[in-house]
Amino acid sequence: MTPPDQLENEGDSVVLSAAIRGIRRLRGFSSAETANGMNLALRTYQDFEAGRGRLNTDYIHRFCRFVDADPDAITASLAIGSPDFAIRCTANKLMTIVMIGVQQLNNEMGDKLASLEARTIVAVVNAAVRDLVDQTTGGYEADWLKLGEASLRRARPKPGR
Repeated sequence: MTPPDQLENEGDSVVLSAAIRGIRRLRGFSSAETANGMNLALRTYQDFEAGRGRLNTDYIHRFCRFVDADPDAITASLAIGSPDFAIRCTANKLMTIVMIGVQQLNNEMGDKLASLEARTIVAVVNAAVRDLVDQTTGGYEADWLKLGEASLRRARPKPGR
């Protein structure tokens, strides 16, 4: 994994290149297989993977369709400067799920979306992040279960009573 501070002063092309290469390798494809799967000339794919040229969202989507990855996570990895984020989201499609939620929010709220206060949005997003972290690390539910089991043990009669 690339330390975030190492990429701090690097451009999008470095982040894109590391994300694409990392995902391709994770999925076990060669450059030639990936180029073929994207219907690109090998040299064109190599330029894309190397981050040469302009950002091409069509190529990102074609790449993700072929390797079964999350195109929204690749785009987000550019925004946060972390190719590892895109690699980590390959299997669970985190950012695509988030974008589906954003799309639903937009469809349901329409113009009322503009009236949401930033403070409310921050609180909701922070709570969602905390819930995901807690569930992944065995947070609230694991603590609840441990405390409940301890309470049951204390309430049960001791052997020999």
